Amino acid sequence: SGNPIIQMNNYDQILFNINGSQANIQLNRPQKLNAYTPDMGDEIIDAYRTANSDKNIKVISFSGNGASFCSGADKDYLIGNKLSKSGLRIGEDEFIKTFALELAQSNKILIAGLHGSCVGIGITMVLPFDIRIAETNTKISFPFLRLGILPGLASTYYLPSLVGKNKAQEIILTNANLNAEQAYEIGLINKVVNESSITNEINKIVLAFSETDISTLIAAKKAFQPNLEENVQSAINNERNLLKTLVNSNDLRE
Repeated sequence: SGNPIIQMNNYDQILFNINGSQANIQLNRPQKLNAYTPDMGDEIIDAYRTANSDKNIKVISFSGNGASFCSGADKDYLIGNKLSKSGLRIGEDEFIKTFALELAQSNKILIAGLHGSCVGIGITMVLPFDIRIAETNTKISFPFLRLGILPGLASTYYLPSLVGKNKAQEIILTNANLNAEQAYEIGLINKVVNESSITNEINKIVLAFSETDISTLIAAKKAFQPNLEENVQSAINNERNLLKTLVNSNDLRE
């Protein structure tokens, strides 16, 4: 397209650029397979808000730099006691606590481009999106119960709404691992594409929207999601309360 790509450079753990009507947030800790940290979460939220409030943007896409989209939560934060720059433990950060609700309120089309490992939060963070595309090499895993935790980010609402309640429960109970094809068959992924073709595929979708006014796109999106915000808030509350009971029972066992 004739638009210059605007690169925002004030981030350490993501890359953020705007190209015409598309904003792209790319997770950027390739040496750690883009493992999630609370600081990355803060940067994603900041970039997302910039894009979400820009009236010229129709699409916000997420992707990952390097070999994988996101290999899950960074172990230094999850198992170690590392704190974010603002002094928070993982789980106390805004991204994990409330960002799913903000995504539910988004007035853009949200598209995720997945490849390589998508583990734990590396898959639940994109469940609120409108469209998920995965390269053939994508490996999705849900290791929550094995780690003694529950999936968060309102995924107990989003996962059943995508794949059905019974399948969602099975996925979580069995710490399931899915390849791209399996994820596509159950409706977790909208489309599987060849390796290294995610960017082209997202560009095609953005192009398909070029004739449609943003307000029309948003109205269509909202038509499929009645009561979304209440459902998401309720799921977040429920997940948090259940997680507390787990944490407390673990304390008692020690």
